[in-house]
Amino acid sequence: MATQSYGRTDKNEADIFRKAPPPPKKGARFFVLLAAFLLLLWWSFLGAKIRPAELVHGIPQIFTTLGRMLPPDFSKVADPKSYFLPENLSVAALVLPLPVSDEQARLRQRWWDNTFPQTIMGATIETVQMALAGTFLALVVAFPVGFLAARNTAPHPAVYHGARLFLNLLRTIPDLALGLLFVAAVGLGAFAGTLALFIHTATVLGKLLSESVENIDEGVVEAIRATGAGYTQILTFAVLPQVLPDLISFTLYRLETNIRAASVLGLIGAGGIGYLMNTSFRTFQYQEAAAIVLVLIALVMVVDYASSRLRRLVV
Repeated sequence: MATQSYGRTDKNEADIFRKAPPPPKKGARFFVLLAAFLLLLWWSFLGAKIRPAELVHGIPQIFTTLGRMLPPDFSKVADPKSYFLPENLSVAALVLPLPVSDEQARLRQRWWDNTFPQTIMGATIETVQMALAGTFLALVVAFPVGFLAARNTAPHPAVYHGARLFLNLLRTIPDLALGLLFVAAVGLGAFAGTLALFIHTATVLGKLLSESVENIDEGVVEAIRATGAGYTQILTFAVLPQVLPDLISFTLYRLETNIRAASVLGLIGAGGIGYLMNTSFRTFQYQEAAAIVLVLIALVMVVDYASSRLRRLVV
């Protein structure tokens, strides 16, 4: 009986394959497109100056530079002298909100504002602060704009096209260019970097949220609308529950990305650990630069792990 059953199965499968339509023939258009793609790829490699021989020849220089970076110098992380603590102010008074004199209060404020951010630990904390603040401000702006930029939730076609144009225009500006603009406006420091992260992240989150809104199940929307619900109620009870997991996931991903972006913005003086890393490389302090790179890698890994755990809890 089993043999007959297997035989019938094989026969049914053979009938299915026999009735299946033949695979489409590759006409001249396919080969023309393939040739155009290969030509485009070859042109890209020429423009990118891909020269494998030069890479093979330069590999020893890579190991030479890595040798200069070993062992990493963590003295500026662990040595208390590298933090330039005020002499007439105790560590407890510097860290804790203890009552101090006016002069000591000025010293404490100056240390937190100017000295501590120039240390590796202070710059690392500043990088995290920039990423958190920029991501939160971006979420506040992207949340309403994302609904206005979605075709199925925009109150009017003019609003939809205007919001789309706004997001597309700002999203094309690199965060480094935004950082330079804000450095010119507000000066060097974390504020300029936070503003750059805020603008760039808001446009990306708004775009992603609008696409998520356009992919929702319209049946739920129609069911809520049939009860006589208004525009706000439809967004609250039909649209938001469907896009909320995506919104949380997008926001956490952008937080991870902003940690890296904040470190890059430091290269142009917009705060963060990138400024110290750039200074160390320019002054040929390779061992100190290696320590900064390792601190940055550890920071990114911690943020990635924390965001993944948070994503499992809320998504």
